[in-house]
Amino acid sequence: DVLRQQPTVVRVPAPCKVFGDVHGQLRSLLLLFASFGFPSHLAGDVQGVSYIFNGDFVDRGVHQLEVVALLFALKLVYPERIYLLRG
Repeated sequence: DVLRQQPTVVRVPAPCKVFGDVHGQLRSLLLLFASFGFPSHLAGDVQGVSYIFNGDFVDRGVHQLEVVALLFALKLVYPERIYLLRG
């Protein structure tokens, strides 16, 4: 329902962090979060920063299910700050 309510073209409020194609690489995604910040309301900056994830979340890596589950969970928790774009 959350994804269905999103318009086809979205306006993302600045500032934002843009993450490229993850390709099912959970370790790479976690390393990106370690370097640039994890979207969390406890110790992160998700209250004031939008997170954009470009498409190709899953298609090559070993941990495709974990990657998509993490991204969908983040979208559910922060629907106005997490943007999942189709690649």
